[in-house]
Amino acid sequence: MKNLLPPSLRIAVCGLAMLLSSSLLAQGSQSLPSGFDTLEGNSSSSFPFNTTSDHKWQWHYDSGQFEMANPILITEVYVRTKSSSSAVTFDFPSVELLMASSPTDYIVGSHDLIFDNNLNSDAVVVRAAAPFTGTAVPAFTWMAFGLDEPFLYDPTLGDDFIFQIRKCGTISTWGASIDGVSGSPGVVGGNRYGHTTDCSAPSQSTSNNEFVPVIKFDWVPTAPSMTVDPMVAGQPTDFNINFMDPGGMVFIRWSLTGPGPTPTIIGDLLLSEPINAAPTVHADASGNLNFTTFIPAGLAGETFYVHTVVQQEGEFILTNALVIPVL
Repeated sequence: MKNLLPPSLRIAVCGLAMLLSSSLLAQGSQSLPSGFDTLEGNSSSSFPFNTTSDHKWQWHYDSGQFEMANPILITEVYVRTKSSSSAVTFDFPSVELLMASSPTDYIVGSHDLIFDNNLNSDAVVVRAAAPFTGTAVPAFTWMAFGLDEPFLYDPTLGDDFIFQIRKCGTISTWGASIDGVSGSPGVVGGNRYGHTTDCSAPSQSTSNNEFVPVIKFDWVPTAPSMTVDPMVAGQPTDFNINFMDPGGMVFIRWSLTGPGPTPTIIGDLLLSEPINAAPTVHADASGNLNFTTFIPAGLAGETFYVHTVVQQEGEFILTNALVIPVL
């Protein structure tokens, strides 16, 4: 750390014993609604992939369904048929996908009848209109659309997520229903709103309350991020840091006196002096680090401030800083 931070920050460790354990993936995938990556949904629909008519849909998912607490890049999206279906062969000549955060809520009555009114200015066509085809795809198998570009989404801002589909000029359908989830209003975490005869319609002709197809998406974080489980004095807690250079150095600094800032040559540490240094550790081969640390009983009632310097693309940069009450 000699070339990264001034000597005033290189202070001895004050009793935090760190034990390395298994790492988290720097990239991941999850379903929307959450929890259906391998679990089948309780409902289904023939729309839009088991009908020849042109369709336009907005599948509107609640921001709370996202399992990460940091901005992400969505790099791929998948759909699947029900497990009871036969293998599917299909040919959709034109499927266009758009993603956006939304100024409206997913629940009926908040989602606007006009499609564009549900899109924030970050709306991006992530897949230009192009064929979506498959041959003898087994039932209940995730089918990737193939995105042209990723979409930046920050679930922590609280704006819901819109996945818009335009399907035009169908030649052959799935011959099977899409997997989905339904339930009482406000429970599922998503709804769908669409037009079932016009793939260029400006407004919806139908909606569900409360049903939404199950999708899966792949994602990567946009910058190194750090999360820490709740801290309880006298108990272990887990730290997770991801999206770093494989094998890169990790310098964890912490304080009990406040959020700084303390200037350094690479930016402000959001810590007040005295600043404590945990042992230098390294990311694993995937660029992730997960460690367990024991919280001394004497820290009960304190506030723990932590900020970390990591390597990404050969540069030393700061992660997010955290402020954690010790229970």
